[in-house]
Amino acid sequence: MQRRQFIHLSSLALGTALLPGCAAVANLTTGPLIERHLPANYSGVAAVRKDARATLVTRAGGLALREEKQPVTKDTRFLIGSMTKWISAVTVLRLADMGMLDLDAPIARHLPELPAANGAVTLRQLMSNRSGIPNGLAEALKKDRAVEKLEIGPVEAAQRFGAGTPTSKPGEQWDYSYTNWILVAAVVERARKKPFTETVEELVLAPSGVKDTSFAATGYEDEVGMAVAYNDAGQRKTSAVPPMIAASGTMYSTARDLVAIADAVYFGKLLSDKARRELSTIVVASESYALGARVKTLTTKEGARSVAWVTGGIGGYRSLLAYDPADGRAVVLLNNTDMAQAELAKIGTALFENM
Repeated sequence: MQRRQFIHLSSLALGTALLPGCAAVANLTTGPLIERHLPANYSGVAAVRKDARATLVTRAGGLALREEKQPVTKDTRFLIGSMTKWISAVTVLRLADMGMLDLDAPIARHLPELPAANGAVTLRQLMSNRSGIPNGLAEALKKDRAVEKLEIGPVEAAQRFGAGTPTSKPGEQWDYSYTNWILVAAVVERARKKPFTETVEELVLAPSGVKDTSFAATGYEDEVGMAVAYNDAGQRKTSAVPPMIAASGTMYSTARDLVAIADAVYFGKLLSDKARRELSTIVVASESYALGARVKTLTTKEGARSVAWVTGGIGGYRSLLAYDPADGRAVVLLNNTDMAQAELAKIGTALFENM
């Protein structure tokens, strides 16, 4: 099987940092820590860093492409699922810093064609999954799976799937819905008058200096440098990536890039102090959910830490970024074997708390 080159492909320095028995970045503390907590059959990448001044230590193991026995390397790309929501939230906060968006203004300002009740919802309510707008895309998919192959953008999708009669008042109920994020992307497109994906590339990815992060398109599993996802039976378990859900879950990335983006968010000039506070403030206490991701308290040797807890799952891909905004302590897990999210969380917590 010949794999295609990515459009955004940088020079791929394929890593050699494999699980025990192979060369890896030397570190007397964090290297053995990964090996102690990572299952022997783990297929994917694990990376840890003690703080922003330390080296990111990475381990990779398993196969990126089983059919050709291609190993996972530290530079292998994985779909990151709902981690995309967090990057989308950062994009919206950048636009708020620029005066182009208001988190608490009705979205009718940008999408006047929506029904009045739907247009009264705010970006803050959408990004905390409390809009009250029904998940029109999910309902459409139940009736016809072919909907996932629609090559339509967020604005058209917002009109098609985001106009249903609200099931609750804005801010009252939690609903982890694709449709919330379709509306977020549609607002961004109207505000900037360009595709949502271009805005993310320009305002978040380029300033973060990342080279291996972007939006997947149909056929992504055949691209050079991408891990293919599999189920427990060893069969491919990939997922459709229609452009209308770009803000919700179609990005790919690497462990290195995810840490670089977090560094830019929390230690760089990407966001204002106010925007960083918005990103880290829990809005839905029952879900520990802020804007686009959760905020969790983890107990370390140095005491309790308030951590950005960013997770994702799409098809057979699973991902986790745990990042301390106070000092840059970080854990990244990327997996391509349909691992239970609870198991990934258990590993991530152990790595973070025992560094």
